[in-house]
Amino acid sequence: MEKLILCTIMLIVIMITNWFGYADSQLHVGSGCSQSENTNVSNNPVYQANLRTLLTSLATNVPLKDGFFYNASVGNTSDDRVYGLAWCRGDVSPDTCSECLNNTIRVPLEECPESKGLVLWYNTCSLRFKNESFFGELWNESSSATYGGNGLDDPSVFSAGFSMMESLVRNVSNNAPILMFYSSLLDFGGRERYGLSQCSRDLSNLDCRNCLEELLTTYKTYVLNRTGWEMQGMSCGMWYEMRGLNPSPNASGTSFKHKVEMILALVAFLVFF
Repeated sequence: MEKLILCTIMLIVIMITNWFGYADSQLHVGSGCSQSENTNVSNNPVYQANLRTLLTSLATNVPLKDGFFYNASVGNTSDDRVYGLAWCRGDVSPDTCSECLNNTIRVPLEECPESKGLVLWYNTCSLRFKNESFFGELWNESSSATYGGNGLDDPSVFSAGFSMMESLVRNVSNNAPILMFYSSLLDFGGRERYGLSQCSRDLSNLDCRNCLEELLTTYKTYVLNRTGWEMQGMSCGMWYEMRGLNPSPNASGTSFKHKVEMILALVAFLVFF
């Protein structure tokens, strides 16, 4: 039943996007509610209060951190303690990160009112909380890929661009272990393609690399020859587009906003938690 509900939510998102379009960073591309602790949190007001405190703390602190990552826990006992983390795409502005997270933290109790765990990602920010510690764990039980209204590219340009994205997997896990994101700009005969790879900063380098490689393997055929695309899950994400931004591993302050006119989402919802 929970899979049916989640798939229905995704279909609604896709239809709305096709009809009206989405601007900037507030596109909801995936979520999953934990069913392992299906206890109504309304029966535990202390837990609810702790959750609100945690969500506010995440939305406040993430935009202030280098690399846009923050994790924390709130509560004194196993019955009321809640753990959470959030991160934003590393090349957006602090204001864009803050806007995305402030919209995101309003979702949990509305979308998963009987759950003590939630995984939620938009195309510029991600959020997870749970009543058990999960820090350092790779979460790859679902993911999504989109290419929006991007048309077809010259196959040779796509091939070079995809090779660039494959190299970013190695760079983000080996050369940027602190901030866990890395970007690059490809100039193919005057045609620029920008790429960014990023992992949640609580992951090990190996888990980061595995997460990104799984995205590329899973969705390569889906995004084949597209001029732009996104692949994302809770623990990592990859973005590829025609725009040329400042390709720097320290570009967390670069302002980035993009418009998506149409999104086709391919979402693999498996067993949550």
